[in-house]
Amino acid sequence: MVPIQIENLFFTYPSRETPTLKSINAEIASGDFLLLTGPTGCGKTTLLRTINGLIPHASSGKLAGSVRLNGKIISTQALTTTCQQVSLLFQNPEDQLFCTHVEDEIAFGLENIGLPTDKIKQQITLALDQVGLPGFESRRISELSGGEKQRIALAALCAMQPQVLLLDEPTSHLDPRATRDILNIVKQLNADIGITIILATHQVKQVAELCNRVWLMDKGQICLDLPISEAFQDTSAFHRLGVQVPEQNNFPIITSTKHATKTPNSDSLLTVRDLKYQYPNSNNLAVNGITCDITRGEIISIMGANGSGKTTLLHLIAGLLKPTSGEVTMDGKPVKRLRLHQLAGKIGIVFQNPDLLLQAKTVKDEIAFGPKNLKMKSQSLIDRVDKTVAQFNLADIVKDTPYSLSRGQRQRVAVASTFSLHPDLFLLDEPTTGQDQQHLHQMMDQLCNQILQENKTLIFATHNIELTRKYANRVLILDQGEAIFDGTPDAAFANKQLLNQASLAF
Repeated sequence: MVPIQIENLFFTYPSRETPTLKSINAEIASGDFLLLTGPTGCGKTTLLRTINGLIPHASSGKLAGSVRLNGKIISTQALTTTCQQVSLLFQNPEDQLFCTHVEDEIAFGLENIGLPTDKIKQQITLALDQVGLPGFESRRISELSGGEKQRIALAALCAMQPQVLLLDEPTSHLDPRATRDILNIVKQLNADIGITIILATHQVKQVAELCNRVWLMDKGQICLDLPISEAFQDTSAFHRLGVQVPEQNNFPIITSTKHATKTPNSDSLLTVRDLKYQYPNSNNLAVNGITCDITRGEIISIMGANGSGKTTLLHLIAGLLKPTSGEVTMDGKPVKRLRLHQLAGKIGIVFQNPDLLLQAKTVKDEIAFGPKNLKMKSQSLIDRVDKTVAQFNLADIVKDTPYSLSRGQRQRVAVASTFSLHPDLFLLDEPTTGQDQQHLHQMMDQLCNQILQENKTLIFATHNIELTRKYANRVLILDQGEAIFDGTPDAAFANKQLLNQASLAF
């Protein structure tokens, strides 16, 4: 049976001149587990949204061609009907969780289709069992870890008993252990229940062993459609696009070497002393007694499980949060006593969610925003923007609206706009989000080169061991808010017990 048929599909967003999807023709059989991959901005997310009806029902733009589900055209079918048949799990669970408690979140969709109360309770129990969280009905969603939130979002979809499950980078925010758990759940849904799976990801190595088919996209088209047994016999197309392949980490297209070869000098930039932070209405410390010294010229990776305190530590360093106790000082001045405008140009931060930073009409305006507000002179501003656009390979989208871009492209724009300020301290929270391998390495190469040339400092939080090994000269590993390791990446990754404790072993 072929439940999904895609015929001559085109889609163009309102702010774009070039179609995001171009002449796509494909079929998906019942029970398939399809790996969908391709470089950042190739159209993966847009394709998923046409399959579940969000395009065109919840997104404006020009759609041509058709997507059929069980013979019926999705674009002419009511979205409420399609949502009972096709479910979509977003990259970030926060984007689709809006209830206070787990039980209410899972019940929401079931209530909207009119299921009786006793049936709803049965479906909630079954869905929580399927995602490995039995007994979580009364838990507050705000108190769950990132991995648990992703499971709850998945449980809410499973409760609807869809025929097709679409997943858009479902592990990009998760530590290795949570990633393994989510992928095992998805495989089980496919193997045991027969749900058709389409999983879009840049993490090809982790997903390839689970799937039976592979689609490779480029510039809005499917350029490869093969069974898993044949998909990677010729990897030239993957290499050309800078996309990861199983059992191979190094691509000819990426020629950079490890940047952390320069020894940091003794110029102190930042000191952290017995730093603690407790969120309101929480019984636990999110950051618990962290002490460290950071000098100019360092490239530091902060690692640890979801909920270990990585993001909170970055926000404390940036002055976005005030410590419960302890202190952060930069160049000898307490960060908590400085106003945010005093930190502008000194500390730059890019959040996990790039949308929290983007506000301008075009990519070019976004990059110019910071330097313009620091009163940079006209010609210097023009030169700075043009150089930043070139450095981050944004020339082809410089006139586009940031929100019309893919998640990975928006991430690069957010990094470029912060980079345009040339801060002394650059903080980057999970740079891998939505990034294919080629663009990720190009972005990190550019950041690290500038950091070393200008004797500045980069701190990035990540779950990615390969990224840390390649770029960092120091790694700080957190567990339940405490620093359990501070040293070289080689020493950290040679310690299997440490990696297991920090949920970094896949």
